[in-house]
Amino acid sequence: MKKLMNKFFKNYKKGNTLSETLIALAIVGVVFTISMGTIVADHNKNQTVIRLKRIYSIVSQSFERSTAQNGTIANWDLFDGRTEHGSYAFFEQYLKPFLTLSRDCKNSTEGSCAYTFKELDATEKELNSTWTRFFLNDGTFIALQSYSDENYKVIYFYIDTNGKKRLNVVARDIFLFEYWIENAEHPEYVGKLLPFGHEYTRAELISASNPNNCNNTKNGNYCGALIIKDNWQIISGYPWAQARYVVQ
Repeated sequence: MKKLMNKFFKNYKKGNTLSETLIALAIVGVVFTISMGTIVADHNKNQTVIRLKRIYSIVSQSFERSTAQNGTIANWDLFDGRTEHGSYAFFEQYLKPFLTLSRDCKNSTEGSCAYTFKELDATEKELNSTWTRFFLNDGTFIALQSYSDENYKVIYFYIDTNGKKRLNVVARDIFLFEYWIENAEHPEYVGKLLPFGHEYTRAELISASNPNNCNNTKNGNYCGALIIKDNWQIISGYPWAQARYVVQ
């Protein structure tokens, strides 16, 4: 055993010193940590896009099925979503029959139906009772609000791709969409589920010129539009790392 140990140390001295070995191990550890961080981030991005794309399809199909049963959307009643029960009246009549829910919160802001989140710039926001909210059977949380005036009729959707699990941050797991019932100025939008900000170019979406832009100094409501404009990908220019705030 003694001869074996002496041979080991003799060979070790011919190679790297202990300090050199420790430095090499430290460098390997740093590279490994960085690589793992990148791998985890890429995985999370891909999963977010996959979930968002699937939910987008589910909501779009619910409108298609509703149209088949209730007729053209031009004849749908759009209840005033600025009242406490207006949005729910729309949801109950036109969408609820075509979705599989685990919970219908109606307009409740109590208990698990309460919903507080953070925008990309870390501004805290809470949905009030004019927002109808519900959970799909896979845990996805969706809140909608109908709005109309003499020029247009639209439904706004907040979609939380992983429900009330963390992070609850716009641009990371929360995205804003709109469905146009009527739009005299842009009839090409009617009957489509569109990401909020879809009408802007990519450069405009990531700039700091609009409070809704997909920029870490703004609220991030246009980030869903950026993902779709980038062919359902989260790529360079997307403020993924900045969207890290957690609602407790």
